[in-house]
Amino acid sequence: MDYEVIFYVSGAVLAVSAVLFSLVALKSDRFPGRAAPIVAAYFVVMVGVASTFAVLHSQHEEEHHEEEVGLPAATKEAEREEAQ
Repeated sequence: MDYEVIFYVSGAVLAVSAVLFSLVALKSDRFPGRAAPIVAAYFVVMVGVASTFAVLHSQHEEEHHEEEVGLPAATKEAEREEAQ
């Protein structure tokens, strides 16, 4: 699966989850109660997944853009030397 697809799916799941959890919390006086650590862990994991794949997607897009534009050989060599 492509990084872009995973990023968009995880971002959408995160957004829908936030809305649903907030609606449940508004309707219930006792939410999340004892499930608070599970709810918090769920959101930490979802934010981590979305963030990770956002970064991976941006790196992939940057590499693709460099190939598409065709950076001069001198620029690529200077970047390699700088990385070392």
